[in-house]
Amino acid sequence: MSLERRLLNIGLIFGFIIIIGSTGYKLIEGWPWVDAFYMSIITITTVGFGEIHPLTQGGRLFTAVLILLGVGVITYAFSALTNYVVAGELQGVLEKRRMTRQIKSIQGHYIVCGFGRVGHQVCAELKREGRPLIVIDNDETSIGRAKAQGYLVVMGNAGNDQVLQEAGIEQAAGLVAVVDSDAANLMVVLSARALNPTLYIVARANLEDTQPKLLQAGADRVISPYSLGGRRIAQMLIRPGVVDFLDVVMHDETLELLLEDLTVGSGCTLDQCSIGQARIRKETGANILGLKRKKGGIVISPEASTVLYAGDVLIALGTRQQLEALAEMIQSPPPTL
Repeated sequence: MSLERRLLNIGLIFGFIIIIGSTGYKLIEGWPWVDAFYMSIITITTVGFGEIHPLTQGGRLFTAVLILLGVGVITYAFSALTNYVVAGELQGVLEKRRMTRQIKSIQGHYIVCGFGRVGHQVCAELKREGRPLIVIDNDETSIGRAKAQGYLVVMGNAGNDQVLQEAGIEQAAGLVAVVDSDAANLMVVLSARALNPTLYIVARANLEDTQPKLLQAGADRVISPYSLGGRRIAQMLIRPGVVDFLDVVMHDETLELLLEDLTVGSGCTLDQCSIGQARIRKETGANILGLKRKKGGIVISPEASTVLYAGDVLIALGTRQQLEALAEMIQSPPPTL
């Protein structure tokens, strides 16, 4: 029970006892309401001011009962406050405030909705890439695991607008909906898209017929762990060398080569320029393996005559330095003459 709820209960109990005490003194002693109320207050709080009027035998017995009730309530209040501090609830409140400040200070982060088996792996990969992230989950055990691994967390229903806003959805770069329920993921996507129309959203679908619904709701990509896992297993059987190579390129931190996707910026050196004219390989050392057109369509191993346009996504292979040089090329404007 939260401290606010406990204090509310204590206040209600105090108020109830005061009403009983005032009514009792009024009926037993025949005192005015103000005197009865005042006597009830000093009796319940045991301040020891003495009787404001002489008491009858019945009044004294009633006072004794009222004192016992007052001592009981005060003891309960002291116990509740002590438990709040000793049990760590105060520390939890302070930690939540600290985490809230940290969340408000970051931007360009990723929101992972659901910290189950899939969400755990998503967070691990984002952390490995050095990307800031925030976990949303409504399960205390899952939130505890996420905290233990150093992630920023927001506890609550990820389909709730207020919870998403607490996670800084307006400043986020992307969102992953990997809750166990397809219906919950659908709600998360709907809410997230309404709050941030430009957010990149990836959603999980357990059932095949849920995929078009998630796309219609606003997801940019929909992933089915079962179909994806099945295709990967099949490829490992048929082309184990290819799968091993991609695993090494994508996940081995010690490897010199990296695989990255880079978007051609408007008005940059590569905008409306062919790959051959830009001399990408010579200028940066990176290799262009594929090209995803802004208007749709994928070009595998594009030729030197392939013209690039703003919004196209390059799939490039190279060292970190080579990819950084290519990233600078696709963002910087052409030199002025």
